[in-house]
Amino acid sequence: MRRQQDPALRFLYGLEKHGIRPGLGRTRKIVSLLGDPQKGYTIVHVAGTNGKGSTSAIIASVLQEAGLRTGLYTSPHLEKFNERIRVSGKMITGPEVASAVKTVRAASRKMPRGAPLTFFEFTTAMAFLHFMRKKADIAVIETGMGGRFDATNVVTPGVSVITNVSIDHARFLGRTVKEIAFEKAGIIKPGRPVVVGEVEKGPLSVIRKRARDLSSPLYENGSDFSASGDPRSFDYQGMSCRLEGLKLGLMGRHQVNNAACALAAIEVLKGNGFEIPVRAIRNGLKKAAWPGRFEVLSKRPFVVLDGAHNPAGARTLALALESLGKRPVLVLGVMADKDIDGFMKEILPSCSMVVATRPENARSESPMALSGRVGRFGKEAVARESVKEALNEALLRAGPQGAVCVTGSLFTVGEARGYLRRANFKNCKTKIRPS
Repeated sequence: MRRQQDPALRFLYGLEKHGIRPGLGRTRKIVSLLGDPQKGYTIVHVAGTNGKGSTSAIIASVLQEAGLRTGLYTSPHLEKFNERIRVSGKMITGPEVASAVKTVRAASRKMPRGAPLTFFEFTTAMAFLHFMRKKADIAVIETGMGGRFDATNVVTPGVSVITNVSIDHARFLGRTVKEIAFEKAGIIKPGRPVVVGEVEKGPLSVIRKRARDLSSPLYENGSDFSASGDPRSFDYQGMSCRLEGLKLGLMGRHQVNNAACALAAIEVLKGNGFEIPVRAIRNGLKKAAWPGRFEVLSKRPFVVLDGAHNPAGARTLALALESLGKRPVLVLGVMADKDIDGFMKEILPSCSMVVATRPENARSESPMALSGRVGRFGKEAVARESVKEALNEALLRAGPQGAVCVTGSLFTVGEARGYLRRANFKNCKTKIRPS
């Protein structure tokens, strides 16, 4: 693969062998050895089962429009590692990756033996370091998984955001929404404000208790702030302001709720002294972009990419497709450790048929096994070994006037996006006119 040609990236991906090891000890040690770079700028810390990436991107877009030097750390990437670490919209460059790897690696040699950094711990330290080097004013940090023991949780934020809570990563976070809410609420810090999106009563009670115990001001969607409308035009009612006729650069009605969380966080930051004029808010919302999340690559045929990978995400995707009157051929590639049947139950009624595939990831469910599971739901399915083959099959079956939706995993979406962009749609059997 291309990533293996770069020594710094080859080293980074080699850390994946250490797997996922929740805990903050190693990250605290490495950032301490680096001089605690995360303390040099204000931080917005964003967690949630779904929507945290979109919410982070919206917040960052508004802050950039306000003239603030804004860091953005997200995961995973779609096409290249550099997407994970950005400053004012610009990805970290190859030489900057190499420099950050060199510095963090040198510091890590001073850590106790037998406790190597995981891939995510190492890249989190790189992001903190890069933002310090770029003299960021503020950084929006998305959690990788959970919150309480997530490597990013060594920060003391200016404001925390929890977008929503549903079942995902049950092996690590718990098998009930209350258990998962407890993990997400771990990002709340003493006396620091927290913004909460649309969360059901049970898990919300867990978040409220954590905020109460830590004397952290809590702002809830639906009571303290709200938004209504769709991305083409929506209104926001906040804690201290009302904004009408807002336009959002992200598609899907669900993105309005993410925008509401983002705007509530912006209000908190304004209350803490940041100058963020209404013009910056309007422009930032309009310019917000988040690839691979209900991203429309073509209008004829209609081709949309969405990284939904759990039942709640599939439900949201299905509603978005239905609102547009689309019943697409589904290109589906999922990880074997996910709730595949739960995902299918939500998304399959909204599609015409399925082309099952797998991205280049060892955790992927096999296309044949996946197509067999689809068949048990009474939906037609065929299997194709590669994402490229699956895309061509789906485009052929959809035809020029039809629709194709790629989903199931951000790994699947990333491969599809890279292939379609590199090919400029020319190598597909069905001619696509880019939108």
